[in-house]
Amino acid sequence: MIADLCYFVRFWQLHVLFFTVILLSLCPALSSAQTYTGDKKCRECHIDIYSSYIKTGHPHKIQKVTGPPVFPEGTSPGVPSPPADKQWNDISYVIGGFAWKARFMDKEGYILTGDKHRQFNLANQILKTTSSWTGYDKDNAPRKPYTCGECHTTGWVLTGPKGPHQNNLSGIYGVWNADGVTCEACHGAGDQHAAQPEQVHLSLEENCGDCHRRGNVSQIDASNGLIRHHEQYEDLLASPHRYIKCIACHEPHQSVKYQGNGFKGEQNTCQICHTETVSNIPAKVDFQCTTCHMPRIAKSAVSVKHKAKIGEIIEGDVRGHIFRISTDQQWKMFTDNGQFVRLNDEGKAFITVDYACLICHTDKDKAWAIESGKRIHQ
Repeated sequence: MIADLCYFVRFWQLHVLFFTVILLSLCPALSSAQTYTGDKKCRECHIDIYSSYIKTGHPHKIQKVTGPPVFPEGTSPGVPSPPADKQWNDISYVIGGFAWKARFMDKEGYILTGDKHRQFNLANQILKTTSSWTGYDKDNAPRKPYTCGECHTTGWVLTGPKGPHQNNLSGIYGVWNADGVTCEACHGAGDQHAAQPEQVHLSLEENCGDCHRRGNVSQIDASNGLIRHHEQYEDLLASPHRYIKCIACHEPHQSVKYQGNGFKGEQNTCQICHTETVSNIPAKVDFQCTTCHMPRIAKSAVSVKHKAKIGEIIEGDVRGHIFRISTDQQWKMFTDNGQFVRLNDEGKAFITVDYACLICHTDKDKAWAIESGKRIHQ
């Protein structure tokens, strides 16, 4: 009896081993976890994609400092100097610096905070603002731990205050594989794909919403009359386009800044679906859909105030992704405490006419904007 049982167990062990070997030979990706190979390896085969991707803000989201951070020609003008009370050799990393703003980490990896000279804002040609220095998170002065690597780096692992720490910098509460959001941050680690590209495939799933969000995705965070930055995913979920993928409108390997063609253009986006939507007002016939339906209602670095008949209206430096405009006289875009965009009982958000219309028509009031708005497409 015991001999028969041993034979039975051994029989199944051999069969399990046999089928495991066969499975791993057919699916090399299952044989072991892939490791990171670096975007320079991706460039060997995907040269065209790499050439446009490297001119986006993603791979430059964080840079180790050996001097002023470097950006590709024709993109960001860069960050000319460190904070006024620092030298470049006092800085370990620069966060950002592409298109909007830059923040700084000290030699121990903590983010510098304070009421002045802690954030560098790049010049904004659209808002007609010049480059400037401002404070950053003064309540955490003089510095705060770096915990933002999930959306700034590739291969981020949060470790906490006890470490391990990237480059043994105690202010960095985590470790990562590569600076910036590289190819493998979105597609997954790729050493086996690089070795066997026909057999081992990387992820092509869109995951923009992993980073272009802030906290609870059912809330759109706001501050000082504008949506906070990297809220595009929450915007989209509260919009009529909640089921449309980001890549329907965006080319993920190209920048929306510096003539990067990251936005596919209205003929390839809005007009594909809204084929019968036209402007019935001759003066508006050449306007872009984005002018009214994607006003700059969010802020990353800077904002400006427009003096209007109804009072000051704030314009930010990032376009919103809510799209839907309300012509309800009583609707308020933000909650009473100003911390969130107001949602109705169905979770829908609305752009109010002060942001959609009166930033340009500063001599008009809401009643005029509401009545005019109703006639544009009808």
